[in-house]
Amino acid sequence: MKQLEISDYRRVNESFHRRLVYHVGIDCGFFVELNYMLNAMIYCLSHRIQFQIYSSDANFGTGIGWTEYFQPFCKEVHEAYHAKYNFHRPTSWKNVKAIVKTMVGRIIGFWVCHEWVLLNQDVHLRTDWHFSIPELGIEGDYYHVYGILARMVWQPQPAIGQQMADARLRLSLGKGYSGVQIRRGDKVSESRLISGWQFIRALHPKDGECVFVLTDSYLELEKVRNEFPQLRFVTLCQPDETGYYHQEFVRLPPQKKKESIIRLVTSVDILLHCKAFVGTITSGPSVFLMKVRADDPCVTAIDCPPDMLLDCLTLNIDDRADIFRRFLL
Repeated sequence: MKQLEISDYRRVNESFHRRLVYHVGIDCGFFVELNYMLNAMIYCLSHRIQFQIYSSDANFGTGIGWTEYFQPFCKEVHEAYHAKYNFHRPTSWKNVKAIVKTMVGRIIGFWVCHEWVLLNQDVHLRTDWHFSIPELGIEGDYYHVYGILARMVWQPQPAIGQQMADARLRLSLGKGYSGVQIRRGDKVSESRLISGWQFIRALHPKDGECVFVLTDSYLELEKVRNEFPQLRFVTLCQPDETGYYHQEFVRLPPQKKKESIIRLVTSVDILLHCKAFVGTITSGPSVFLMKVRADDPCVTAIDCPPDMLLDCLTLNIDDRADIFRRFLL
């Protein structure tokens, strides 16, 4: 797949006159927010709109925003009105409050910036389109463009990159490891939980194989270790972690948030390079991994038929949860 340099992206992106400011880190988990952001970037490129971000109040880290973890790839703005009036696009525009807030946000944006500035709510991406951005040599479907942009933005700051490298070294992963994500915590409110052994069985690992487990519950790691003693399981999950609850996470002290996010992005980076992965269509990190590696037959979901996966990954969470329930009944 084509490797897009940030300098090339910025050159083309900043040549567009209309602009959209994307507010990232609003009210979802890190990888759900990242997925929304990548969709907005695709929308902007396909409509020749300059993409900028606002992350001053991002719900991850210590208040620096996107560049706390990853290198800047576009202009970042800091006008405070984005915190209140720039939000995720509602599934239905029948919500009067959302309509009024959007109108107010556009008026304030014009008053502050002396131009009409597009907001998150203006993104309405068609994932069934063919995308052509000749200035960047990009030609292909949604997943082709998503993968190119995801790999471009996935460039950690040097200090974060060093921590990622140190973690890989400590885990002694080798080259032939596989991976799974076993999600617990507040995910039970959206879908039924799947046993860890089902994920491992779906991998079909060989005896002695190393399996990296992305999980938010150390108990799940201990369970699969007991159930599959012939395998070597490793994780960055901490022994005191009993499940991720987003509302609890956003109330953590900033440094604790940062430590948690670093472990999460390091885990996903490890899974981006594993030989095989089994995830779930109802969890942000799994969806991100399956989209980036959409052309890899060794990347699968436990809760979706293989022939439906690519169509499923672009659906909203409620529709994905419905597929999950029908597939696992």
